[in-house]
Amino acid sequence: SAKTRDKLLEASLILFNERGFGAVTTASIAQQAGVLEGSLWYHFRTKKDILAGHIAVLQEVFEAANLDADSPNPETIIAGIFGAYDVIWDFRYILRDDFAAVLDADEPVLQTARLINGFLNTWTEGRIQHAHDHGILHIEADRMEDISEIILVIGRYWLDFSGKKSPDADSAALRLKGLRHIFTVLSPYLTDEAQGLISG
Repeated sequence: SAKTRDKLLEASLILFNERGFGAVTTASIAQQAGVLEGSLWYHFRTKKDILAGHIAVLQEVFEAANLDADSPNPETIIAGIFGAYDVIWDFRYILRDDFAAVLDADEPVLQTARLINGFLNTWTEGRIQHAHDHGILHIEADRMEDISEIILVIGRYWLDFSGKKSPDADSAALRLKGLRHIFTVLSPYLTDEAQGLISG
């Protein structure tokens, strides 16, 4: 039973990332997972419940990826920033889709999705500030918001854009290219030590 639930979460995550939450049916999720639609309804009464399941997994995985977030070590800080984007890309539909168009305004899962998006905005600015405080980046205070917004756009939309531009490209290669774009945005502000760590 738990195995079937995990298969449904994985299959729906792939479909929601590829097509968008609103465009995917429960029948297509069941087919992708290789189970009967009745099995899906046993585990998730609606697509909203699947979204809630994804949010719970995202929170758990993101927290695990950020256990060393307060470390002053330059290698740990850089690895943490880049590692977090693999998690973000895995759950990108949560950060990309307009759930207000398909869910009622008072739906708790809609409010949670908005909180997740707000958290990510704050997290990105916080990571840039943390890197600045520990001598990895030298960014003027009035530039931090602009830089974090560019990085957030890469986080939310890069894999969708690049997948359409290069549909035959390997996903791992596109992720690596996305990380290089983040590095390009940060590069003018990186200290020599940080440049060496990333290049290495």
